[in-house]
Order: sequence, then structure tokens, then C-alpha cells
Amino acid sequence: MGIAAGSSPDGRAARSPNRRGEGTRLRADILAAATDLLDHGDERAVTLRAVARRAGIATPSIYPHFPDRSAIVLAVVRAAFGELSGRLGAAVDAAGDDPRQRLYAVCHAYLDFAAAHPERYRAMSGDIRSPSVANGVAIANDPACPGAGALRILAGILADCVAAGYSTSTDPFADAVALWLGLHGFAHQRAVTRTFPWPADLVRRFVSPLSHIGPVGPRTSAEPLDQSR
Repeated sequence: MGIAAGSSPDGRAARSPNRRGEGTRLRADILAAATDLLDHGDERAVTLRAVARRAGIATPSIYPHFPDRSAIVLAVVRAAFGELSGRLGAAVDAAGDDPRQRLYAVCHAYLDFAAAHPERYRAMSGDIRSPSVANGVAIANDPACPGAGALRILAGILADCVAAGYSTSTDPFADAVALWLGLHGFAHQRAVTRTFPWPADLVRRFVSPLSHIGPVGPRTSAEPLDQSR
């Protein structure tokens, strides 16, 4: 990402300078630094000074790429949602032709992502709308939902279930929203109550009624879920 080993006299990581036209590399380095801070701390750890230090640059070097801290956090969240959508798409491709299996595979992939990146997911699902972030320029100018891609994947698969006669949903989009909220609720609750004995088939218990589909049968390899996380 352009961040070299060593450190500068003021404690910043040593970084090779960009050549002309490589400003996009600096932007990527800033995002990588912010993501690393978020993953190893929490949303409050992502300050302009901390990001600059981690990226090996002076704090003013951030401003040509991001107007404020909120813009950096939003960019990290957008990238995380893009990664999540990629994971969901890969789960769809690996699950086979049965749309019910694809739906369950996507649900488990969503939960797996949330478990693997808890602080990033926390920012994706709530902290970004906190007052400290919501007052930023980027949020004010971006009313669109960053997670729309993931929601579209869920809604599309649920519509496939309806078309195949497996779901009795009369509004796949609205039911996909309900399912999305169910996944988020479980992801959040599992993160804060780690010792609770979650039933092994809990995902099926809420996915089936929310998606209006019947049982699919034994869990397949396309539907991994480690209940110990």
C-alpha cells in the first residue's frame, strides 16, 4: 500500500513519496490506515492524527483527499459494504441452483462477515450515524444507504424463491428488509452476548418465517456457521 518499514523522527511510519499522478495511492493508504485502526480499536480510534501517523504522512496531507474525519469513516464503510457484497455474491455462486440454498448461504455469509470484522461491522451498522460522524460533510451530502448492494442481493434471491414456488412472499423487497434486520439483530446480539447458548438451528428458525419459505433439509457445506464466535 506504499507504507514502508521504519519510522520518521516524529514517530510516523516511514513512507516512500508518491510520484506524479500517484495521488490515488495516498488515498488508498489513508483508507488502509483508517481500516486498520478501526479493526484493532473502534470507531473512536479513527482520528485524523492517528490515521496520518499510521499512514506515515503529515495530517494536512489528508485534506486533498478527505475534507474531514467523517469522510474517511464513510469511505471505510463504503469499502466494507463493497467487500460484504462481494462475499455475498461469492456465496451465491458457490451455493448451487436451488434459490433456497442460495438464500441460506447468503445469510450465513453475512453473519460470518460480521463475526470476522466486529468493529468494522459496528461502524457499518450504526456508529456511522452517531452525532460525531453525522455532523460531517460527507454524511450530510450522502443520503443514500451504503448497504443497498447487500440488500439488493437478498431481495433478488428471495424473488427467485418466489418465482420457483418456494416462497409465498407477496413483497420480496419488504421481506428482504425484514430479513436484513433479522440478520443484523442476530449479528449484534451474538457479538455482545458471546456466552449465550445460541441454538444451532437458530438461523433457520428466523430465516424461514421471514422469507416465507419451508425447510430446505440438512445444512450444506455452502452454509457454514460457527456458533462459537
